[in-house]
Amino acid sequence: MVEIDWQQDTQGHIWRLHCEGHAGFDGELDLVCAAVSALTGSLGIGFSKVLQLPCRLEAGDGQFLLQLSREVADHPEFPQAQTLLRTTVLALGEMIEHYPGFIGRRS
Repeated sequence: MVEIDWQQDTQGHIWRLHCEGHAGFDGELDLVCAAVSALTGSLGIGFSKVLQLPCRLEAGDGQFLLQLSREVADHPEFPQAQTLLRTTVLALGEMIEHYPGFIGRRS
């Protein structure tokens, strides 16, 4: 199962997104894992190559982490970063609703 968690403050800013695991959906053709990889991969590219916003970014087999420090709140690209993060979290949330048992939010 892919476990997703994110940290959001009271103002709605997302500071951390972490995904871990494998869905095991339909054997070798794991569409759930492929979708999670596409979403998180696009997010990583958005941060590293488009926004160039300082962040902690780690990706590997069955693992993705993007973490922002509080210092980037003053960065001119911070609003765009939040748009990318919110969009990705919303898309992952839709997947959680449609593929229960294969992807879920970590408690």
